[in-house]
Amino acid sequence: MPFSIHTARWISQLNNKGFDIHLFSSMSGHDLHETIKGITFHENFYNTAGKTAAFNNYASRQFESLSFIKHPVLKTLIRRSVKISGCEKSNVQALQSVIQKVQPDIIHSLEMQHGGYLVSQAKIKYSGNFPVWLHSNWGIDLHFFGRLEKHQLPIRQALSQIDVFITEGERDEKLARKFGYTGPIYTFPSVGGGFIFDQLPPTKTSSRKKILLKGTQDIVRRGLVGLRALERCIDILDEYEIIMYSSNEVTQAAAELFYHRTKKRIHILEEVSHPEMMKLNKESRLNICINMSDGLPNSMLEAMMSGAFPIQSETSLASEWITHAHTGMIVPPEDPDVIEQAIRTALVNDTLVDNAAVMNHKLLSDKLEYKNIQQRAIGMYNQCQKSSN
Repeated sequence: MPFSIHTARWISQLNNKGFDIHLFSSMSGHDLHETIKGITFHENFYNTAGKTAAFNNYASRQFESLSFIKHPVLKTLIRRSVKISGCEKSNVQALQSVIQKVQPDIIHSLEMQHGGYLVSQAKIKYSGNFPVWLHSNWGIDLHFFGRLEKHQLPIRQALSQIDVFITEGERDEKLARKFGYTGPIYTFPSVGGGFIFDQLPPTKTSSRKKILLKGTQDIVRRGLVGLRALERCIDILDEYEIIMYSSNEVTQAAAELFYHRTKKRIHILEEVSHPEMMKLNKESRLNICINMSDGLPNSMLEAMMSGAFPIQSETSLASEWITHAHTGMIVPPEDPDVIEQAIRTALVNDTLVDNAAVMNHKLLSDKLEYKNIQQRAIGMYNQCQKSSN
């Protein structure tokens, strides 16, 4: 996913380390994340908005000679002509063409339902020796989609073809084995690689007056349950500012109704950069994230490294990082009663949140320091490159 901060952060580990990096978008119609540098982007020039950066190369995966065309109207006319002529390549055909042209040592797919399925189909239809295939499991790839009938066969098919599987934790390693994967597994605690750590802010967590809530409501995310739990705590929220990030239309409407019922206004943030999110965590007492399924949530990691006390649903990999009622709260995703009690405990127990801040920061700085993760990633690629030769 070229627009993803996770993609951008993972690629950043490899810049200026001797790798020739090519990015093929598994989702049409998206530009590169603004921080991605030092790559060749095999774009679908029909759909992209035409944003380019001097520090990247751009190559059309449909017709290379047309890469220079940026005008949207001209792109539309060309696309119609190509469709009528029957010359337009599918994503699978386009990926096969790029593989044949570039002859990569390694293919690394990030996320299963778009990237993994795409590479799987390309490998099935590819003539010749296919490169070593690494796959990174993202979030809900196996834990959620693996329970849906229509995804079980393509997941098993992809896992039977993957050479190296990369996971964030033990839960997903077990799920991969359950789906029939028998190859080597690398564990990287974050899909985006490591973090550069600052010291904890001098202000203690117990003196902070902001509460963060991840506010998405969709097929797996449960921002509305978090809102309901906060509303039940309204009697102790007077001195706190509630900030809802990653919100959508559903939760924004619910936040407005929250205000009508409680007279407590919620500050809504629609788009927040990574540096801004880190700053908010350093100013917040709690970070609440409730999902029906998740991997290792970046929102939780960012809270833990910044001293914000995490309240995280049990359906993630949180239990591999948090000790419940000691360094965070692990809660059921659809029970506002339990989440309410977790919030109340974290708001009245200053010692709990202050001690958790110190322990969480140390844990993450030991396990997720950027240079250490970077060296592991480079070592993994080098090892896989040797096996491909």
